[in-house]
Amino acid sequence: MDKKGYRFLGIDDSYFSRNEKFSYLVGCIMRKNEIIEGFLIDKIYVDGLDSTEKIIKMINNKRFYQQIFVVFLAGITFAGFNVADIEEIYQKTKKPIIVLMKKYPNFNGIENALKKYFNDWKKRLEIIKKAGEIKKIENFYVQLKGISEKEAESLIKISRKSSKVPEVLRIAHMVASAISLGYSSKKIL
Repeated sequence: MDKKGYRFLGIDDSYFSRNEKFSYLVGCIMRKNEIIEGFLIDKIYVDGLDSTEKIIKMINNKRFYQQIFVVFLAGITFAGFNVADIEEIYQKTKKPIIVLMKKYPNFNGIENALKKYFNDWKKRLEIIKKAGEIKKIENFYVQLKGISEKEAESLIKISRKSSKVPEVLRIAHMVASAISLGYSSKKIL
């Protein structure tokens, strides 16, 4: 398939407060960096453990599954510490996953927070650890499943438009923030 025909799925979450029960996951499907093909939206529990199943449901959506070439995730934690298991997502969808982060995670801080606030902290920490090695590609820290570092770098480059972030993630973020705040926010990752 010519890279111009690639469809990307970018997933980000909406803003939330700890006193809210739900947050939204927004998936944007875009042809390379040019045309929006559609959106997928679902609720997830704040600090829950349902982001993995909801992301799998989005990717496996009958309307869009065949079109999706690669999935971009804005990190692996959504709605607080609702940790997405990217290994399980890849195994159940067979779609390559590129997780993008602006900062290298502070694993000691994450572990301490998990121990302090969650009875199931070991399970959440295990999901974080099995996400795999963190690599640096351009200005991002990334975790990859089902895709080589070289191909991920190429896809990150061709998926951008005017910002440093893949356009599909930027749009998903703007829609997610508009759902929760009533207006779109430009800050992402």
